Formats: sequence, structure tokens, C-alpha cells
Amino acid sequence: MAFLPENIWKRRLESEYDEMRSSAYKFEVNAEKTEYTVSLHGKGYAKQGDRVFEQDAHKVQIILLREFPYPGSVEVYWLSPIYHPNIREDDGRVCIQLVNDWSESTSVAGVTKALQHLLANPNPKDPLNKQAAKWFEKNGFAGAKPSRPRVV
Repeated sequence: MAFLPENIWKRRLESEYDEMRSSAYKFEVNAEKTEYTVSLHGKGYAKQGDRVFEQDAHKVQIILLREFPYPGSVEVYWLSPIYHPNIREDDGRVCIQLVNDWSESTSVAGVTKALQHLLANPNPKDPLNKQAAKWFEKNGFAGAKPSRPRVV
């Protein structure tokens, strides 16, 4: 896999950090600026035993590997409990098309925005968590569709 020269890679990491700082997202980052822990807010679900319940506060981790910004160089994990068809239950690994279709111009802020979108728009047709996919197909997702205005 390709690597950017060290000085260019570090500049890119600084650029990613600056873009995240100018975003509305709350986050923490390690000293090397390669591991972001981001707080997201939005309706989601978690599961405890047989009970599925709503959860509005979420934490995700975005890890930039040394090969960053090339394809295959970003790992995304959901840290808070979540019951979602596109997030693996055992380790929180996230399946989002943006990571699969990564390009050098994709940013940490872009991944964060995609995660927010994934939270609001689960895709049970392409699951990592088949049990959650079945639950979503049966029960739907109340947070995915905005309420329509009432016309009187």
C-alpha cells in the first residue's frame, strides 16, 4: 500500500484536525491526530437482553492508519451500545459506503457526516448485523422519516 511522505502526511493530519475543529462536531483526538472519538446525537437504538430501546447520544471512533489518505486506510467503530443493521454488534465495526469507496479527498469531517446519516438511515438490505436488520425490517425506524406538516 502507498504512503505519503512523512511531512506531507503530518500536514494532512493537521488539515483534518483543523477541518474538524471548524465543524459543529464535538470530538477528542490523540496527540498524533490519528484517532478521533466523536460524539453524535440523533435517534438510534440499543439492545439489552431482549429489549430494544431508543438512545440519542453516541460515540464513534475514526482511526487514520499510516496509509491515510489512501483507500483502506480508515477504520470506523461505534463505541457506545447500538443496535443497527450496518454496525457489527460484537466489535462496533461500521459498514458505510464512504469508507468502502474512499478517495484521497474524503475527510474525517466527511466520514463523521456520513456516520450521522447512517444513524438516521439504517440500511437493512446490506447488513453487518443480520439480527438488527430483521428487527428494522419488522419494526421500521421511526427516526428515518421527518414528520409531514399538517394541512388544515
